Amino acid sequence: MDRDEAQARMREIQRIMERATLWTLLPGLPAVIGGCLVLVGCAVSWGMFRSLDFAALVTMSFNAQAAFCVMWFAIGVLAVLVEVVLTAQAATRQGLQPTVRSARLAAFSMTPSVVVAMVLTVKFLAAPEPRPDEIRYIVPIWMMLYGSGVYTAGLFSIRPPRVLGLIFLVAGACALLAFPQYGVVTAALSFGLLHIAFGLYILRRQRQGGTS
Repeated sequence: MDRDEAQARMREIQRIMERATLWTLLPGLPAVIGGCLVLVGCAVSWGMFRSLDFAALVTMSFNAQAAFCVMWFAIGVLAVLVEVVLTAQAATRQGLQPTVRSARLAAFSMTPSVVVAMVLTVKFLAAPEPRPDEIRYIVPIWMMLYGSGVYTAGLFSIRPPRVLGLIFLVAGACALLAFPQYGVVTAALSFGLLHIAFGLYILRRQRQGGTS
């Protein structure tokens, strides 16, 4: 095997790996659907407590708080199920294995952030006397933890997930420091509209076959 042939094979291997990563780490349609689900959740949240501040939860009855938590839990579970099913189907159509190494790396990278977010959320909401100044920090903390997880997963793949992770980190920090009282808005803009925009971008890239 001469040098040119070896380089050509290396480029082909890299192209296949990046193509697999594009389907496993960067699902386009699931991101759009997940973003839409978040927007619905934000609209329902505003309708429940008529405020853009998640701290308004402390003024609601226990049953209303429970319904709020169940709704967001259901949105999270549904978004994950949609991602798993559609990404697996898309990868299969492309002749890729949906359980490749990049998918496991993504799961391992995201798990610590998700666990920390869940623990902090339970701590804030399940306190004997929930404090508004703590509850309003939930969304910015979610954003930063999600961003750190996505960025870490992106270290093992291509550039777009790293960019998305950095955007969430910066936006979460700004929301925490400057306007934590607008959690409904920041959740809609980040987990909602940003995911929709990112998903549409990935769909376009997938159609073009690009992975740079």
